[in-house]
Amino acid sequence: MAQPENPPPAVPSFLQQEQDTLRDQLNAAWQLQVEQVQQQFDAGWRDHLDHTIGERFAELAQRMETETARRVAEVAAAAEENARDSAAAELRRYTERLNQTARRLEQAEDAPAWAAALLDGMHAFAPQVVLFSVLTGKLRHEGHRASHGRSLDAAAEVDLEADAPPAFANVLETLDTVIALATPGELTETLTQAVGADPAKRVCLLPVIIGRSTASPRVAAIVYAEPGETPSDPNALELLASLAGATLDCRLNRRAPAPAKPVAAAGELISIGAETDGEEAGPLAEPPPLPEPPPLASLTREDQEWHAKAQRFARVRVAEMRLYQAMAVRQGRDQARLYMALRGEMDRSRAQFKHEFLQVSSMVDYFHIEVVRTLANDDPALLGPEYPGPLV
Repeated sequence: MAQPENPPPAVPSFLQQEQDTLRDQLNAAWQLQVEQVQQQFDAGWRDHLDHTIGERFAELAQRMETETARRVAEVAAAAEENARDSAAAELRRYTERLNQTARRLEQAEDAPAWAAALLDGMHAFAPQVVLFSVLTGKLRHEGHRASHGRSLDAAAEVDLEADAPPAFANVLETLDTVIALATPGELTETLTQAVGADPAKRVCLLPVIIGRSTASPRVAAIVYAEPGETPSDPNALELLASLAGATLDCRLNRRAPAPAKPVAAAGELISIGAETDGEEAGPLAEPPPLPEPPPLASLTREDQEWHAKAQRFARVRVAEMRLYQAMAVRQGRDQARLYMALRGEMDRSRAQFKHEFLQVSSMVDYFHIEVVRTLANDDPALLGPEYPGPLV
């Protein structure tokens, strides 16, 4: 049988009060300790939570920044590629327009077709264009193109001297493009009203020049080009005007007999094509015979090798011209101006032949022989009067 626990000895009455006081103090000390521990725990938990959240959000921010940079780079690369593709497509459209106009100018069967090709080509770069011929000394309307809702029909009624508008007189004098304000002071009141020009705008006057090949250039026509809401491209307009002048010059210098000069009438560009650069040429002198190569038996072995190389050089160069410049060859034959049509390539080949082969005393101009036989179809007259002839 368990022994009963001994109860604590009774506290003397005179110590009871001290005991109560001590117990109260111990409770208070315990409470203080608990509060301090709780405070430290609370403070440590919050700091840990703040640290954890801070680390996580810093990591998220870094990931977001990296992802944003990647997506921005992808968007920029795609935009750059699209811009490149758009620029390339625009450039192709640009060059296609120029090429198409050049072909139409070259292949035009008559003066109206030539004028239509020029006006259509320039209309792609300027919304309002008017073509005036000036060879008769007067402004003669040859055609126009205008944007939708705009009429330039009144330009056909213009009756002015070619140099009456000061801006036009400047073109005739300088043979160069002129940019002028569309004011009556520059264009005259008559022309300004006829084309409905805005005096606040600048217009472009472009000369179509002929006679460059004969060293006597002059203005055959002037193109009036007016910009729209966006500025026109003067470089494209000048290029088309130059092409128009070159094709017109080729027509004027064909060796076919010229018909009787017709009377120029307003609206007929035939007045341009009927102009000649001088008196008719007399009968052509008989061309000199082609040089004959020396007999191979009379040459040393080394000279025979040089002659064989020179012949190969001539055949290759003429074949390259026939292959890569077929249009120029055909045009040169048609106009009996092969040398002028292929002058750059011919001069380079002649210079190279002279440098590489003419140091051999027995050498003949095989390049000249090949040019006459193959390029000119044994007709030296097709080379034109400018051809300098054989080198030796």
